Amino acid sequence: MNNGVCSGFERVFQHPARGPKAMTTRDTGQRAAFLNYSHTVGLSTMEGRGYYYPCDSAVDPDGNLCVLSRGLDGDTRSIRVTVSDPDGEYLGSFARFGEDEGGLIWPSAIAIDSQGRFFIADDHTHLISIFDSSREFLTRWGRHGSEPGELDGPSGLAVDGDDNLYVVDHLNHRVQKFTAEGRFLLALGSEGSGDGQFNLPWGVAVAPSGDVYVADWRNDRVQRFSSGGEFVAKYGTPGHGDGQFHRPSSVAVDSEEYLYIADWGNERVQVLDPDGGFVVSLRGESDLSKWAE
Repeated sequence: MNNGVCSGFERVFQHPARGPKAMTTRDTGQRAAFLNYSHTVGLSTMEGRGYYYPCDSAVDPDGNLCVLSRGLDGDTRSIRVTVSDPDGEYLGSFARFGEDEGGLIWPSAIAIDSQGRFFIADDHTHLISIFDSSREFLTRWGRHGSEPGELDGPSGLAVDGDDNLYVVDHLNHRVQKFTAEGRFLLALGSEGSGDGQFNLPWGVAVAPSGDVYVADWRNDRVQRFSSGGEFVAKYGTPGHGDGQFHRPSSVAVDSEEYLYIADWGNERVQVLDPDGGFVVSLRGESDLSKWAE
């Protein structure tokens, strides 16, 4: 992905309960009936339009794609959020390198709430920076440590229906829930490999039901929790086959609660149904983007 780093896919799957052309959870031959490649957005560049080592993305209330570039260690130009519309029309960028307010050192995740506020995690400063819907810096919060409400390497963000923020507290092996203003609400998980435990978790998503899904990176699985923090289920085992994972790094959930999991170590995206059954595995497609052309 030298020129295009963010691929777009269109969901056209017909739900099993709603039509005769339903795909079984093992039918990988029906891949085209589930996700069709649409187009590519992006360009590898250190400044301005494009991305440089993009690490996360989010969609704002207007449907615009907001991509967070992490950059290379020592290269301060490439840290930013690039904004485009769904067709790839460049709308600008914001955020920058720095330790002062509004600056980022080693950004790791981005999320957007219903008000259009941007939340960006920095796993160097252990802070969450907030920008308003006009992309202007508002405030930041966070404190380094291992006590409740403290952070050590925040790596994933997700917003629930009440605009509370779930933060993957990577090096503390847990997920914490905060208000948008940074008030601690609860913690999920502890270090380990049992149900409800994590080993270096990375990505997080909130389903329409309010359940929370966490990519449990070193345990090679995805875990599901209720909004109150109770363990509900786990999906996947270590390996390279269908429904198996090697260092899953992020998870997304659609309106029907199908799971889209970045199987980082296996260099693919896997889709699971709401019960955790394997649906399809994707290696990705890419043409030159408008920007690259």
